[in-house]
Amino acid sequence: MNRWYHPAFETDLIEAAQFLESQQTGLGSEFLDAAEAAIETIMRSPHTWRIWRDGLRRFLIERFNFTIRYRIRNGEVEFLSILHTSRHPDTGLERK
Repeated sequence: MNRWYHPAFETDLIEAAQFLESQQTGLGSEFLDAAEAAIETIMRSPHTWRIWRDGLRRFLIERFNFTIRYRIRNGEVEFLSILHTSRHPDTGLERK
């Protein structure tokens, strides 16, 4: 199965890593490693996580309390957002 990243997904990822790095040296890199591992876990078995709403699925990066939102469409895993769990649940839902 192929993967696709919404342009804002990459922005979310970079901004989160920069913020975490500003809080503690090395934490941004650890976050990026955890996000990469989460993406690979999703890619191995994308149907494992149940549909949350409107065809979207969520994967929690527990250590950092970030959620990856993705959907499966036309044989492709589309990564739409990566957000801290404290954000409003509707944040990023407009991404198509």
